[in-house]
Amino acid sequence: MVKGWLAKARGLLGEPHDWCGDCLLCRQPSEEALLCSYCRMALRQEGRHCHGCAAPLPELVPLDRLLCGRCQRRPPPWQRLQVIGDYRAPWPVLVSRFKYSRQWQLAPVLAQLLSDHLDLGDPPEVLIPVPMHWWRRLQRGFNQAEELAREVGRCTGIPVDGSLLRRIRHTPQQSRLSAGTRRRNLRGAFAVSSHHYQHVALLDDVVTTGATAGQLARLLLNSGVARVEVWALCRTQRHPT
Repeated sequence: MVKGWLAKARGLLGEPHDWCGDCLLCRQPSEEALLCSYCRMALRQEGRHCHGCAAPLPELVPLDRLLCGRCQRRPPPWQRLQVIGDYRAPWPVLVSRFKYSRQWQLAPVLAQLLSDHLDLGDPPEVLIPVPMHWWRRLQRGFNQAEELAREVGRCTGIPVDGSLLRRIRHTPQQSRLSAGTRRRNLRGAFAVSSHHYQHVALLDDVVTTGATAGQLARLLLNSGVARVEVWALCRTQRHPT
């Protein structure tokens, strides 16, 4: 039902190239859809980054050793994390509008930004959106990870499997919990169907503590997947330790 509503909404809104006018962020006239070229550049995180946590790395780090000290000491359960940038201005504005203000027309623009930023030298077989419990989906009206995955799939040509992972237990919202509580909160919350995949990419909007992505990555690896990547629009910066 929700997919039907979204399809109708797209028909009323038109194509992305029709959404030109003032930039959503800086309010300056823009010849590009929704976001001007200056704000699009402000969203990007250039340079070399850790494959484990996407933290910036010095340019002198060899390309075959792109892991920060933290990830070398304690590797994440996934093999690579790719994001456009850090969760700092202006990302909170865009993510909030997309998730909570139901500005669905942002999905194609954000997906194109992510697709342009990805290293697809060794592409995954399939994109897997982070699942949402049916009750929260009913409350929100849509799963933002699923919408992003669908649009990224259109940009990259990689198929999307939205039924492989299921959220089988309703849990408190992760944004209200500490890192340790988030991990405990997610135990037994997901299930995976039988499959034949060896290389997959989990897709979400924001990676915060990595608790959700880590739980799903371990579940996929235990089910027979050999390589798990995590793709997201942005990630929150870790405090130095």
